[in-house]
Amino acid sequence: MRQTQTTGSTSSVDLPTTFLPPHPGISRRDPEHRYVLDRPGQPLHEFPASVTGVIGLGKDQRAIEAIEATKDIWQPRGHAVHLALECLLQRRYSELQALAAGDYADWIQPLITAPRWGDLQVIASERPTYCLARNLSGTYDAGYIDPAGRRILADLKTQATITSRTYSTAAQLGGYMALEASHGVHYDAGQTIWSRPGQTAFSALYSRQECLTAWALAWARWLHHRDCLAATADRIAL
Repeated sequence: MRQTQTTGSTSSVDLPTTFLPPHPGISRRDPEHRYVLDRPGQPLHEFPASVTGVIGLGKDQRAIEAIEATKDIWQPRGHAVHLALECLLQRRYSELQALAAGDYADWIQPLITAPRWGDLQVIASERPTYCLARNLSGTYDAGYIDPAGRRILADLKTQATITSRTYSTAAQLGGYMALEASHGVHYDAGQTIWSRPGQTAFSALYSRQECLTAWALAWARWLHHRDCLAATADRIAL
């Protein structure tokens, strides 16, 4: 990563000056994974949905069951690897050192030593964002500028083996792009970072249009589902 000075504080962490200014008042409540917006002089606003929730609606029952059946495997791995990336990009090196020597070192070591980081100017890490018009929120893993000057929004995925199949994350990337656009923050492209034991791979870039088109389809499906549930509830109430 290109070296910059650090200043200021966000959530008690000093961030590089290249980072985008944070959106005031937005935070996530875990483990329920719910976002709230705290604005001076206004009631606390709780968002009913997130980008990951919208994308999850597109999974079929078989995929959902497979995900749930292996949750005890992928969840702690995903948490550790995502935290390692966060520590790397935010330069919390003492925490990173412990993670890199832990149970998921085979995933973390290739991730934090990937040569590509030396060519990128990081502008975001674990960045919460939202759109009040859509009543939607979410947090994306990373944003950076490549040597060609393109602003890229990135999502990190962990996989069990180096032979695991990849899949399109364009819709999820597009969701975050749409939320950020509501604040005037623009990204030119999206990218997936695939973390596997002994290997880290950066996907080919998704164009902004590709991401937003995929997101529009996912968002329309979610709105239709929501409206159907509301109509069913109304009929029951009658």
